[in-house]
Amino acid sequence: MIRHAAAVPKLPGGQPFARPGSWVRDAARLRPADAAWAFALRAGLAVALPLVALILAGHTAWAGIATFGSFAALYARDAHYRSRGRVVAAAGLGLTVAVFLGTLAALAAAPELPGIVAVSLVGAAATWLCAVFRVGPPAGLMFAFATAVSAAVPATTADLWRHPALTAGAAAAAWVIAMAGAAVDRDAPRRLAVARALRRAAGVLDAPAGPAGLRVRHLAATAVAQAWAALPARGAAALEALVARAESALAGLGTREELLGLADAVARRGPVPEVASTATEAAGITGRHLSDSGYRDLLRGPVRGTALGGPLLVAAARVALGALAAGAVAGLLAQLTGLGHPYWAAVSAVAVLQGTNLLVSLHRGLQRALGTLAGLVVAALALALPGDTWTLVAGIVAAQVVAELLVIRNYGLAMLAVTPLALLVGELGAATPPLDLLRDRLVQTVLGCVIGLLCAAAVRTRVAAKHLDLAVAACEHTTAGLARTRETRPGAAERLLVAQLTALREAYDVASGEPGLTPAATDRVLTAERNARLALARSA
Repeated sequence: MIRHAAAVPKLPGGQPFARPGSWVRDAARLRPADAAWAFALRAGLAVALPLVALILAGHTAWAGIATFGSFAALYARDAHYRSRGRVVAAAGLGLTVAVFLGTLAALAAAPELPGIVAVSLVGAAATWLCAVFRVGPPAGLMFAFATAVSAAVPATTADLWRHPALTAGAAAAAWVIAMAGAAVDRDAPRRLAVARALRRAAGVLDAPAGPAGLRVRHLAATAVAQAWAALPARGAAALEALVARAESALAGLGTREELLGLADAVARRGPVPEVASTATEAAGITGRHLSDSGYRDLLRGPVRGTALGGPLLVAAARVALGALAAGAVAGLLAQLTGLGHPYWAAVSAVAVLQGTNLLVSLHRGLQRALGTLAGLVVAALALALPGDTWTLVAGIVAAQVVAELLVIRNYGLAMLAVTPLALLVGELGAATPPLDLLRDRLVQTVLGCVIGLLCAAAVRTRVAAKHLDLAVAACEHTTAGLARTRETRPGAAERLLVAQLTALREAYDVASGEPGLTPAATDRVLTAERNARLALARSA
């Protein structure tokens, strides 16, 4: 039985929660990164093109709006080109709709309230859709940001079509940039995904016991699922064998040295290393698409079936409430004190609430608030530099590149570049006294973070525990019947159990970040996960 120390703080309901000291350590943790430069340069180029084109055409005031279409390139960071093309196109369409709704709100006689409502609805809808379809960072944040700024910029009736058209044009350019690598090395994202799966799987072989080890195995299982999804239906036998070898490591098979060696070899350009597949690995290769489909259905089916729509809809409700509350308080503060840029508070609340549970929101709140504080120093230096419009453009592009290099390691570090980036983009449209700009950014960001955290604590994902119970029960049932099912349908039970293990770890990842998870529930998860891994190992 896993026991929690008496010193662990408790939240409403008396349930143990994470120690406050661990919030800071987790928020400061650096994540490993690979292929960061390629993505960062793509993002910088996507921002640079519309800025340069519009400024050369004499329409500097339009450049800030067009930049939102460039943010489509921030999605599907390392996805294979087939998936990347769909996601970036969908992101471009969503950003265009967001700008249209923001501009529509700006046309109101009193645009403040319609703008706040638009930001909250767009942020919530985008957050939910990105979670359902596993779009990944920056998730719903950029859609809320596009809506907020569009609603804050004075608009005319002509802007109702002009602003979306500018956004769509920049998004189209971003799509071309994101897909350009296919002409050079179409398999590069696939090889990268396979290398990541092998490295994550190597970590499983010496993972610690308890919840920490469960987290390691969850990340490895997710990387393996992403690697399977990256491979084509036919014509990648060598890569399929490598992913199957990584999947075997989830059951404790193989050696760390072998997996790391294969990862290094496949990440380099050249012949793909070949391995001889076991019988179980060959069966996994045959049914890889069934396994991926089963994983998605298992996770999303319960979301549609619960009364509240599951943790994903609750997370979206948090975003809507947080943006609405932060925007309203910031707007009132602006009326009373003359403080500007109230939409920054609403956007900060959306950023904090992008996580699926309270603990992730705590981390994001700390990272955004402290990162912004440090980023303001960088921004002050950037704003003090002499120069013209082209100096601003150079600063914006450089900040975008640096932000994408840092965000994959730590969100708080990325704020060192995101903060001056936001301020410099604002300077393109209308110059603001630097001290006023820095003051507004600090106050509105901290206000939005605080209100976002209050909403995260107020709107609790109570259905997370129910989802976890369903995932555990499904895993236990399949483990118990593994031997019988294997006799009638070889490989089918193993594929189903792999999918259910991934869903179990996903459900635990959400529930463990909410107050209310008991030690007994954690014990049951660890037992079910261990028994399933042993069953998979025996079937190999």
